[in-house]
Amino acid sequence: MTQNAPVAEARSDGRGRRDDLATRLAPAPEHSGDGCVHFVEGMVIAFVAGAAGKYFADDRGLPWLTAVGAVVAVLIVVGTIALLRSETRDARRVRAGAPQAAALTAGARYCYTCRGVFHSSGGPWQGLLTPEQFRRHVWTAAGYGDLLDAKAKGDERS
Repeated sequence: MTQNAPVAEARSDGRGRRDDLATRLAPAPEHSGDGCVHFVEGMVIAFVAGAAGKYFADDRGLPWLTAVGAVVAVLIVVGTIALLRSETRDARRVRAGAPQAAALTAGARYCYTCRGVFHSSGGPWQGLLTPEQFRRHVWTAAGYGDLLDAKAKGDERS
């Protein structure tokens, strides 16, 4: 194995362990493209909430539960639409920043010995960056660096 490789080809830490290196060096956030699935999930959950309100209103003789079920269903639909808009907006930003990210990663190489990223021409940055610093540099320059913070917050909750 060579001592370094282009960032796009670096998949393991050099000793055969995956170490999630490809994700840590990713030039852009992964986009699942599951908008339709999220929409269907949201609508099914909204329907179930509305139906549950109606069922329990009839079952327990509490007619106000129908309104509660309807309000919950509407809130779920609104939340689903907000989620889909956010995902679409993020995907659009990633597509717009892809050329800049590609330019930054083109000459970048991952050094297996020192576990860092450097630019072969000494280019956009000087010295060695950790994979996380590299990803932050690329994502920020490409215009979607704030998605790193959102991703980190999501990872902390998991």
